[in-house]
Amino acid sequence: MAIRLNADDFWEFSLALYCREAVAQACLALQDRRGADVNLVLAICWLARSGYAVNAAALESGLAATARWSDAILRPLRAVRRQLTNFADVAANDRQSIKHGLLSVELEAERVSQQKIVAALAAHMNGLSTEPPRGLAAVGLDLYAAKLGAMEPQDRADFDTILSAL
Repeated sequence: MAIRLNADDFWEFSLALYCREAVAQACLALQDRRGADVNLVLAICWLARSGYAVNAAALESGLAATARWSDAILRPLRAVRRQLTNFADVAANDRQSIKHGLLSVELEAERVSQQKIVAALAAHMNGLSTEPPRGLAAVGLDLYAAKLGAMEPQDRADFDTILSAL
């Protein structure tokens, strides 16, 4: 039987965890270097904090649920926002204003992505675990890391940074 997960709780958890500078840096580094889906990383941590483990089937479901949205919406928004620095001929205050507008839209798109992840993962969460959250998260993050390909030392360091914040 699938459990009922609350996407708003996930969003609040994500904001609280991501506001830690070291976590944000680690997440962005994994995103930029490995193409990691930060929302999926955060979901693994949120579920672990709630006593649930993400298995391979759940991971695949979460990735599938957001693939099209990420490709069509999130990545292009991020790319446009990042390109603004390449336009020195546009006034700095105009670039900044556009960047803030894009960031607002990007955050809303991230929230939608999280809703998709929650809906996909709910069917895969079975019983609560008594294992500590860091251990549960480490298992899920290791599964995800394997999906991303061969781990580099910096990848492990970034995942460890995120785990240490739980």
